[in-house]
Amino acid sequence: MSRLRKFTQSLVSGYLLQGTNVLYTLASVSLALHYLSIKEFGLWTLVTTVANFNLIFMDLGMSGSLSRILIDHKDDRTSTNYGSVIQTGVLVLLVQGALMAVVGSVISVWLPQWMAVPENFQHIFQVLLIFQCVLLGATFAARIFSFILTAHQRYDMCNYASMGGFVVNLLVLWLGFKYQLGLYSLLAAFFAGSLFSILFSIWAVFRLELLPAKKYWGRPSRAAFRELFFYGADIFLLLIGQQLIAASAVPIISRTLGLEAAAVWGIATKVFTLAQQLVGRLFDFSGGALAEMMVRGEAERLKKRFGDIFVLTGALAVATAAMVALCNESFLKLWTHGRISWSPVNDLLMALSFFVYALVRLPVSMVAMTKRIGAMKFIYFFEGVAFVSSGLLLAPRWGFAGIILSGIVTDLLFSGVYGARRITRYFHIGYAEIFEDWMLRPLVFVGISTLSGLGFWAITRRLSAPAQLSVDGAVFGIILLALFWRIGLPEQLRTEISSRLKVKACWSKSSK
Repeated sequence: MSRLRKFTQSLVSGYLLQGTNVLYTLASVSLALHYLSIKEFGLWTLVTTVANFNLIFMDLGMSGSLSRILIDHKDDRTSTNYGSVIQTGVLVLLVQGALMAVVGSVISVWLPQWMAVPENFQHIFQVLLIFQCVLLGATFAARIFSFILTAHQRYDMCNYASMGGFVVNLLVLWLGFKYQLGLYSLLAAFFAGSLFSILFSIWAVFRLELLPAKKYWGRPSRAAFRELFFYGADIFLLLIGQQLIAASAVPIISRTLGLEAAAVWGIATKVFTLAQQLVGRLFDFSGGALAEMMVRGEAERLKKRFGDIFVLTGALAVATAAMVALCNESFLKLWTHGRISWSPVNDLLMALSFFVYALVRLPVSMVAMTKRIGAMKFIYFFEGVAFVSSGLLLAPRWGFAGIILSGIVTDLLFSGVYGARRITRYFHIGYAEIFEDWMLRPLVFVGISTLSGLGFWAITRRLSAPAQLSVDGAVFGIILLALFWRIGLPEQLRTEISSRLKVKACWSKSSK
């Protein structure tokens, strides 16, 4: 199967997954708010944030390392290197899973006091955190099957596994609330959904015959471990910095503004988070193909494709961020029945943060693929420390806006500047070329969409929530789509996309 076909299948299934995720989020949050108080929901948000941070910490970068190194060896099916990496990876994942369960249990003792969790919630916080970390640890080794699928660019199978997991999760969540399990319903739903995803991934790997033949399995080796460990150590420091940025907002808000504010943040930013995943799919599903180009020495093709992805991601980020920022206020009124709201200024700042992050992550992720991370691992870590420090300082004064502004500024000053420097060296191009060829159109699009969005908001803000959401979503959506095509994308990219769509349409007709 060609790279383009794998990418197309991955992207289509990825957007189907995104739609499933949106439906799941809408339904699960509505269920949770119906059966739980806002403080209880904020408590679960805090538990999942801490558990995910523990996941990243215990992973030690091995997930990214395994996925990338498997690409180096997957084409050579007549040697034992591929099987050796798989076996070594499984052993490492087993040890990490055990450590995650232990560490999660230990930190649950003192963490409630540090997070300023109300005394009447501290016991259940500890129980939920322990079980969440134990469940994550127990399923750690099974993640090797999803790594194998991504190494072979079969992201579509991973997407189908996640879709099924969301369906199972929601069903178990509903049953748990129905039988009055309370917060434990969320824990049971997480376990059931994860189990389905793991079993589906195992089936897909065997179905596609992606494992080595019997006589080429080899055995776990120190050489494979060293390669995984040293590359994983660099990725680990990158991920710690990312987690300090992505996961620290909720603990900072809980500590400075309270548990209810943490719940508001978790719900009010939910659509932005889901939309960010949608935009990020473009690069994520291209990662396997780009890494394969590196391995095979296709330098010019790699540069062109990365540039195309950069421009396309920037344009899509602008359109998506503008739409979400405009519609979030009315959407929250409908979704939460008026129980959750925040200032439109926060939506505007979140849109800017959305755009900045979407572009900044591309050079950083590209450099990580080269396996020559270098000093970048420290840059990301320092960015995380700066974000936490500035967030703790600004949150009591400016509230949510202080958190968002801290993220924007630190993102640009640290990983933004350093990522641009590294990518110019890797592709042997200048900053002027990056600005003119990759950034100019998205920036122009930012200005036009911002002015258009503010105009729509001023016109429709006095409408009822359903009417405002309908008008903004339909009319502004059509305008953004036209601007995305004519302004966001250069002519060369429009021509290529059009030709690809025509070829696909002709192929579909001829196959009938």
